[in-house]
Amino acid sequence: MPLAFRCSGFVVGAVMSVLLMILLTYSIHLLIADMTECCRRRRVPQVSMPEAVRIAYEEGPKWINCFGRAAGFMTTCVLVFGQFLLCTVYLVFVSKNFKEIGDHYIDRYNERYYVLGACLLLLPLFMIRRLKYLVPLNLISNFLLYAGFALIMYYLFNGLPNINDREMATPPVEWIEFIAIAAFSLTAVGSMLVVEAHMAHPQSYLGLFGVLNLAVLFILLSNMFFGIIGYWRFGDSVHASITLNIPQDEILSQFIKVFIATGIFLSYPLNGFVVITVMFSDYENSEPRGRYRTLIEYVVRLLFLFLTGAVAIGVPNLAALTELEGAFSLSNLNLLCPALIDMFLNYNVGYGRLMWKLIRDILLMLIGLIFGTVGCTVAIMQLIRDFQLTLNSM
Repeated sequence: MPLAFRCSGFVVGAVMSVLLMILLTYSIHLLIADMTECCRRRRVPQVSMPEAVRIAYEEGPKWINCFGRAAGFMTTCVLVFGQFLLCTVYLVFVSKNFKEIGDHYIDRYNERYYVLGACLLLLPLFMIRRLKYLVPLNLISNFLLYAGFALIMYYLFNGLPNINDREMATPPVEWIEFIAIAAFSLTAVGSMLVVEAHMAHPQSYLGLFGVLNLAVLFILLSNMFFGIIGYWRFGDSVHASITLNIPQDEILSQFIKVFIATGIFLSYPLNGFVVITVMFSDYENSEPRGRYRTLIEYVVRLLFLFLTGAVAIGVPNLAALTELEGAFSLSNLNLLCPALIDMFLNYNVGYGRLMWKLIRDILLMLIGLIFGTVGCTVAIMQLIRDFQLTLNSM
């Protein structure tokens, strides 16, 4: 988030963070409500996001009914690719932070070696197939992250410059980067849906003081705090990760980097679990294939880990990957999919007074298309330039 505030300034960043979080939260509420409606119409206990898209197409105009399965498959691809980008960002983050420590104590190895090492260490953890066995890893991850964030306060508040030396607002052309980076930090639809599906009392997930709203409020406040303080402290020199701005040769800063990088490292298996859940949600319904499910799942897990590592090695640009993941997930998962599902589900029952539901859905889709096109294009161009530099250096 400090990098995001560098692209927006204090005032614009704070206002846009709140507005963006309201939009994201509203779209998730809309998505879960529509998924519940799909369950009611099909009389099933729960549906995945791809299944909800397929059902919505089948409930919509007759001329789109035949595209239901294709739309469901495309949604699966979008979910998987979004989590793929997220896990790639995690690998790059971990490698950059451990490289900072390695450079101080040993030779300066290329960070791609650290990506390879992280992939090898992740291999046994990523083979864990049951969510309940990932809970201890998640608890350790959260503890390390909170400890790292608490310790990093020393560097954030030590030597704060005059706040007037920082921008209150930047030119609007830079705001698109803020939205992309902030979207990456503020939301993760895939994880939210999996958590809701595995809750013992899912009815407590929504509501004014439900789990979702309380979690969103905490995420918003914590990210705004670190964004504002981080930008205030380091200004235009702030890196994609605030841990890369703190000293390289101090014991405390090294502990901070180890804590936060290890916490992110241990969260990779849970985000990978989201991918596997999405990919195999319909697979279990096929009994003949069920005998080979475990073997196929292990192969898919291995392939997923290999591919995320390959991309992280090819283009280890943390800022650009973060922007790409944020823009892609925000436009497709938070805006386009919920709006499409809602629009088709309401086709036969009506869109309310003055067609307000249809207008809302169209606005969400327009915002998603515009932002997704611009944000992804900017990020991809940066990654292409980085990849060309990598090839030229070989």
